[in-house]
Amino acid sequence: MFGPSFRLIKIFSLVLLTVLFYFFARAEFLIWNWSLFKNKPAQDILWSFIVGLRFDVAAILTLTAPLLLLAFVPWPRAWNGLWATVTWVVFSVLQVPFLILNLGDTEFINFVGRRFTFDSLFVVNEIPGKVWNFVSSYWLLFLVNTLIVLLFVLLVRKVTLAGFEKLQWTVHSRKDKAKLWLAHGFLCFVALAISVIGIRGGLQAKPVSFVNANVFTAPLLNNLVLNSTFTFIKSYGAKGLSKDKYFNDQHEMLSLLNGSLRGSLMEGRRPKAPQNVVIIILESFGEEYIGPVNGKSYTPFLDSLKAQSLSFENAYANGRRSIEGVGAIMGGIPALMNEPFISSHFTSNYFLGLGTLLTPAKYSTSFFHGGHNGTMYFDSFMQSAGVEKYFGAREYGNGADDDGVWGIWDEPFLQWMLTEVDQLPQPFMTSVFTLSSHQPYKIPAQYKDRFKEGPIEILKTVEYTDFALEKFFTEAAKKPWFKNTLFIVTADHASMHYRPEYENEQGSYRIPLFLYHPGYKFPEVDTKMVVQQIDVLPTVLDFLGISDKDQNYLGSSIFIPGDKTAVNFIDGRYLLFAKDYFLRWTPGHGEPQMFAMSDRATEHEIPDDQPGTSPRRQALEKKLKATIQYFNEGMWDNKLYYPSK
Repeated sequence: MFGPSFRLIKIFSLVLLTVLFYFFARAEFLIWNWSLFKNKPAQDILWSFIVGLRFDVAAILTLTAPLLLLAFVPWPRAWNGLWATVTWVVFSVLQVPFLILNLGDTEFINFVGRRFTFDSLFVVNEIPGKVWNFVSSYWLLFLVNTLIVLLFVLLVRKVTLAGFEKLQWTVHSRKDKAKLWLAHGFLCFVALAISVIGIRGGLQAKPVSFVNANVFTAPLLNNLVLNSTFTFIKSYGAKGLSKDKYFNDQHEMLSLLNGSLRGSLMEGRRPKAPQNVVIIILESFGEEYIGPVNGKSYTPFLDSLKAQSLSFENAYANGRRSIEGVGAIMGGIPALMNEPFISSHFTSNYFLGLGTLLTPAKYSTSFFHGGHNGTMYFDSFMQSAGVEKYFGAREYGNGADDDGVWGIWDEPFLQWMLTEVDQLPQPFMTSVFTLSSHQPYKIPAQYKDRFKEGPIEILKTVEYTDFALEKFFTEAAKKPWFKNTLFIVTADHASMHYRPEYENEQGSYRIPLFLYHPGYKFPEVDTKMVVQQIDVLPTVLDFLGISDKDQNYLGSSIFIPGDKTAVNFIDGRYLLFAKDYFLRWTPGHGEPQMFAMSDRATEHEIPDDQPGTSPRRQALEKKLKATIQYFNEGMWDNKLYYPSK
């Protein structure tokens, strides 16, 4: 073969080799998380691998493009050794970090429920001091992945450096030389065409994107289709918040939002004595973990507390990550953009956190989290939210109770929290974010025989946290402040699924949300009403009878009835949840899709012209677009608040 053309063959051989290793990474992803996939149809898993090739080729060719362009140049034969060495080194430098990213996503997917994206880089700040703990917890995965990466580098070297001995470099006949160079030129054109088509993911009008991976109802299968290289590249430099204007009339836009509703059921019913507030945020507690399944409950205490509480059947998280959940609950800001608000450049915007709003009413405010100080920027965010005191692992001060990865075990931390709360001036608002139900799902050694692993690994830590909460409430009930305290129990986000009815977009956001008060009877509220994390802040204010001149119209007190919706955003698409219908919309990719809420698998899209649904579709589409415009303008123009009416 003609030498210069052979270099092109080498590049494509490396691409095919990398495709093979992406197959290995996807197979590892499947096997390691088999407890989540075992109930999925075999044909769906097979189809995930087949469709995934499209995304693998697109990602690998994108990274290989610089080397491919260099291979078009007819470098002289004398430079061949240098070309081969440089190709081996550069190809490895380009591909190995992303291969590692794919292999790492085998477990990271359980942290956030999605593939790694550029906006996930904030987790790098969580790595210092935890590396060896992660390695010891996942030593088998670390060992296998190390061997895979080493094998990849060695095979890349072998493919790059071998086979140059019998190539044709010089031709004496002018006619034959012309033929060889014409053939080389044609081969370059074919290689370029194949690369462009591969990078675009086909010949369709628009390049392949996240939306093309949504071929299944279950998000987990769609993540199996994708690879982390593709999601990282596509999210880097992705279009930020749009400035599309759906409404010119500001009053019309505001009237479509939950916050425009009026008429609180608390009017004339508020407790006369000053009230304390305790907000309990449960780490990774999806709604499906609460209550018995086939006679077994991993949350017996929470089940009993919920039975005595005002509990909502349609409660949604406003994001998929802890950093988003805390921002929504304590700041009233949903995760309607790629980057979490807490770590975005918008965090310097004017916003009214729960602490800021309660301080004028003479409330002492605090936030407890057993994690190492600085985790997820929680301590800094609490300052911005007006929370006076932050209590973390540093303040706890006893390393013997550290789990070795994230921070202090839930049981001792919650007991210590009570001693600190006793010293707070009343009335107080305090919040605690639990820790133990997080990867790597460790429990204290003395409880290993008590809390057994269930259908999925997280359930043993869910049961441990439930046990810790029972001890917390048992001791709290002895405190003089207990009888005048509102407890709000919710979660930061949902997590892994083990119940089929939750393996869908709805289930990925459904969380518990209930209010408990030992000495107050709540008014009759529609418990099927849609509620969300950003409703916690206005609910607290409404319960306490505290008003503010500026209002965030995205959230609404749960004591105000009405036709409410919850909106979420992930990988460029918006999801709207109402009591009766569900919308899915990727701007720029057609009109919103509509499904009945009972159709959790989204198998039966409701057509535009279906009798009786058009008015409702139009109303929900307006609500969705109003939410998008309000949030985006609020971020860009630093105007998330409007005068209260």
